[in-house]
Amino acid sequence: MYEAELPVALHGETAYVATTDRLLVFDTTNQQTRQTIRPEGGEPISTLTRGERNRAAPPVVTEGDSPLVLAPFLIRQAGAGTQAARDSAELVATDAKTGKAAWRLSLPLPDWTKGAPEPLTASVVGAAGNVAVVTLAHKDTVFTNASTTYAIDLTARRVLWSQEMFSAATLAGGVVVGEKRKTASDDYSTPAGYDLTTGAERWQGQEHINLELRPAGPNLIHLYARDRGDYRIVYERFLDPRTGEVRQNAVPVPARCRHDGASAVVCWGRDRVRGFDATTGTTLWQLPDEKAGRIAPQVTTVWHGRVYAKTANGTVALDSRTGADLPTPPVIAPDLVNAFTGIAISKSGDDVTAYQTAS
Repeated sequence: MYEAELPVALHGETAYVATTDRLLVFDTTNQQTRQTIRPEGGEPISTLTRGERNRAAPPVVTEGDSPLVLAPFLIRQAGAGTQAARDSAELVATDAKTGKAAWRLSLPLPDWTKGAPEPLTASVVGAAGNVAVVTLAHKDTVFTNASTTYAIDLTARRVLWSQEMFSAATLAGGVVVGEKRKTASDDYSTPAGYDLTTGAERWQGQEHINLELRPAGPNLIHLYARDRGDYRIVYERFLDPRTGEVRQNAVPVPARCRHDGASAVVCWGRDRVRGFDATTGTTLWQLPDEKAGRIAPQVTTVWHGRVYAKTANGTVALDSRTGADLPTPPVIAPDLVNAFTGIAISKSGDDVTAYQTAS
């Protein structure tokens, strides 16, 4: 199963922490919360209580001269007069420079959500240019994988297009890639790609069961699936997100993959770590390596050509292209890092510590 991402986004020295009912704007230089942003169109359907696991998706920071931090919330609008109460999603765009809410957009929930038991989730899958992609999804024994994906024009602040029974996983090269189902209760699904701005179908693959799609940088997406006709047959492949073509029939990949910002994709989990070429998907290195007497470290994140990790011997940093230990281990193994700040999460998940990134 794909491992959930930390519900935090970094922009400069500011951390944006999402929960199901608010967005916290956290100044990492003084460990203080600058702003608390809540949805305004109604009351949050779900609120985070003390001791409860935060299941919110990470916010997404857009690129450009006026970056926005995008976070969606599920809300319930109270009834008035003869108007019944109704649920909707509210996308909040926060100015990344000021930390203040810039605008909000209400998204009506699709028909399949009516009468569906919780949990319903909302996430921003990504953004490119002036378009962001938001997915509403539900997983339950009855509603197997119901989902709807929206493309949002961030300039006009409106929905460009939407696709029912499509759960977006990533976007690259102007294509939104994800899992397409015929119905909410269908056991089978297909990988598919849709044009980011028009919503036109660009490609669709074969039907599989237990399909999982994992982002793997700007040039690859990782596919895991079982054969529809024979459940024992497992497929693991790197696909071109623009065309759906197979780039590499991959070796088994651990739970999480991340592009290093340069030329490699690193995947980790299940006591394994592997590095792949970010364009071709070919294997560059893997750990553990019994011949070399090397173990697989516990990776925390990958950034700018480095793999940050922990071992029983302390923190380590690896070259993401070769897998070699770098000569100077980091003071901490951050769970999230940029040029200004590293964030580390305690083993219990209850405590967050921010560190200044070494220059």
